[in-house]
Amino acid sequence: MEIYETRSPQYVSSLMSSAGSDINLNGRVLDSVHCAALRFTLEQCNTVKLNLLWTSVPEEALESFLPLLSRVTHLSVDRLVLLKLLHRCSSSDLQQETASVLLSALHNTLDFSCCSALDLTDTLENQQHLILTDKDCKIISSVLQKTQSVVKLILQDCEISDTALKQLWPILPRVQLSCSKALLLQFLACISKVGSRRGSSRRTEALSQALGGEMDLSHTQMDLSACEQLALFLEYSEGLKELDLSHCKLTDHCMKLLTPHLHKTQTLDVSHNNITDESAERIHSIVSSHSNIQTVRLFGNKVSDRKQFIGDKRFEIW
Repeated sequence: MEIYETRSPQYVSSLMSSAGSDINLNGRVLDSVHCAALRFTLEQCNTVKLNLLWTSVPEEALESFLPLLSRVTHLSVDRLVLLKLLHRCSSSDLQQETASVLLSALHNTLDFSCCSALDLTDTLENQQHLILTDKDCKIISSVLQKTQSVVKLILQDCEISDTALKQLWPILPRVQLSCSKALLLQFLACISKVGSRRGSSRRTEALSQALGGEMDLSHTQMDLSACEQLALFLEYSEGLKELDLSHCKLTDHCMKLLTPHLHKTQTLDVSHNNITDESAERIHSIVSSHSNIQTVRLFGNKVSDRKQFIGDKRFEIW
């Protein structure tokens, strides 16, 4: 503030040097004058880290910061400020340029998880759930479509309606997706609702690519409907590196839906379920017929006849 009020830009360099090029405004409440001082400082910097976690910033000031983020090597913001920045970025006249600058400062990561917004002064309820509206998802999609970089999109601890989720499908092929298992089940349900083989195939390919070829639904209760949706995904999938269905309370009835498609994965984890010899025999038959399956974890189930697995190193059953 002193440097700004005296209009002494020559002191910014020494101030930043003594502060390790780190502007930490964590938890502060900024008014319009504070924001003007911050902009003045950033204008004199070449490289600086900026921490705005849990920082209250007037919304009208956010858009003026966007061009200056090109000078920021690492930007730390909580998910609420991040969402506001994305909205401002979308409304900017230079959408593509501001999108690129913002994503670069964020190291190509959009983190909407609870851990990015953890504030010990806030209530636990407010920390856990972030509802992303149709407009929010449309703006996230719009911003990400303006970059050529692969962006990590973290949607843990988020609630998204099926309608809003539709806005995200176009960007899945260009993101690394990390989401809650409840949201992952929503994605699978959306694939089953497409109504055409071509549409289901496209969405399956997009989701599989976003997940990096790994489907983790462990510790998720999979009912018959969820298994049907997963089976459809596997049917259109070109292949997964890993499918984790451990601790899902899977029964032989559930496995009948999944078994015809289990050859689509290299590593299959169905440990700690309610699978009996009936399903184990089917799985063994599939593995014997497909050389791409490298590992099957069957331990923690109700399998009593294990003779057929003896000597086959692909099975982990004990």
